[in-house]
Amino acid sequence: MIIAMFLLGVVAIAILPALWQGIVLSSQQASTATATRYMNSLIDDARATPTCLYLSAIASRPAVVDGRGVQLSTSTSTVAGCAPGGTATLTINVDGEGRTLATTTALIYIP
Repeated sequence: MIIAMFLLGVVAIAILPALWQGIVLSSQQASTATATRYMNSLIDDARATPTCLYLSAIASRPAVVDGRGVQLSTSTSTVAGCAPGGTATLTINVDGEGRTLATTTALIYIP
């Protein structure tokens, strides 16, 4: 019985680093998912208010804090080809934890 408990303890200790790494990766992916949702909401807002002034102001939107306490902010927001009756290209980067978590380029029709 003691030998079986010892062997189970050794197996549990051997598995512990893999479990810990899984927890760390899961929390990082949660931040990436939150950054993606934040970026998608910015694009939805841009499509709901399609003006050149609003598109250029997206970079100055307030930061969002995810469930882990990581502050997510737009680091780069560029607008190209913004003119009434045309299509503007909007590029957004969302940063957190000292790295870019999400980036996208969207086409916005300017009426």
